[in-house]
Amino acid sequence: MAIEVVAFDVHQTLAHWPAGRVQPIEVQRLLSRFGIEISYWAFDAVRQTILLLDGPKREIQGWTDFLALLFARLQVPVSVDLLAALTAMHESRDGMELYPDVMPCLTAVKAAGLRSCTFTTLPAFMMGDVRHQVLPLIDHYLNCSAVGAAKGDRRFYQRITEKLGVPPDHILCVGDDPLSDVELTVEAGWKAVLLDRRGKHGDVHANQLGTIDSLSELRCYYP
Repeated sequence: MAIEVVAFDVHQTLAHWPAGRVQPIEVQRLLSRFGIEISYWAFDAVRQTILLLDGPKREIQGWTDFLALLFARLQVPVSVDLLAALTAMHESRDGMELYPDVMPCLTAVKAAGLRSCTFTTLPAFMMGDVRHQVLPLIDHYLNCSAVGAAKGDRRFYQRITEKLGVPPDHILCVGDDPLSDVELTVEAGWKAVLLDRRGKHGDVHANQLGTIDSLSELRCYYP
């Protein structure tokens, strides 16, 4: 097995949302003070819709762009000033936090002479300030916008393989989701390792290389 690229999921693999992340009910209550009524459930549902349906069509530039798309899908007119206030809320509170094993792992991959990439739904801006630590160690930030397909779509994995320019079995991937990060990547020909930080899954796919509970263990799976 000649591994050339190590591919990382982002959410729950490299980073997680902070405890103080903006909650949909906060947005609902803020908007109601300006006479705008929405359902916080709808707001939450459309957040995912933007990433999976709009994200593959074009790069989402930042929180203002993301929120403008969201309210357009909700068919809710929001003033420029209110949009700016919501943007500021998300920029100050929604930056992701890195797991402590991330930087040593990314550094080890680079020291081994391998390329690295992400395979994620999230635009890079959603990582917040920690992206300035991570991105210098990632050769290719690949998300839905970069490949033109939503994660979970078979074309998502195929197009990443094409962009990397290596045989699929030369890609070693690691992520926390047994379906989108393991089963579908194995079907695409990649080598997969399940990251199970909380010990919830165990071995979930006959063809995965293994299960780890920390990225510090990933080194066992590449030369």
